Amino acid sequence: MQEQETRGDHITLIGTSPAIWQAEPGPTRLPSRALVVDDSLVVAEVVTTLLRRTGWTVDVATSVDAALEHVRGVPYDLVVCDVCMPDGGGPAVYYAATTRRPDLTNRFLFIIGNVDDAEPWRFLAKIRAHVLEKPFTGRALRHALIKVIA
Repeated sequence: MQEQETRGDHITLIGTSPAIWQAEPGPTRLPSRALVVDDSLVVAEVVTTLLRRTGWTVDVATSVDAALEHVRGVPYDLVVCDVCMPDGGGPAVYYAATTRRPDLTNRFLFIIGNVDDAEPWRFLAKIRAHVLEKPFTGRALRHALIKVIA
């Protein structure tokens, strides 16, 4: 069972089983290039694995600086980004990347784990972001991705 909850102007998706990721019908070919930005290697690996299973080519950045280097040189279709990171996180990546690449404005999916901190939610509401709360399942990630690339 999947549940969708709306908070303000952004989306929160909660799913069930990671096994659904491959079994669920949907587009057979998604856009090809994604950047995953997260200081947690575990989260980055989970997102990267799920994206690659559906045909994405994925680059990973574990800092804002590394993410911006990637954005300068690669035409990404999607950026999956942790909101809270030690070096500025989601807001820093979003503003710098969309200044250089305005076409990425609606191609961000933000991951958030600290749902009790109001500051990240204000940023996410301001930009009307697509949001996925931790912990999440493969199915929830896939549904969120479809909304971002639709």
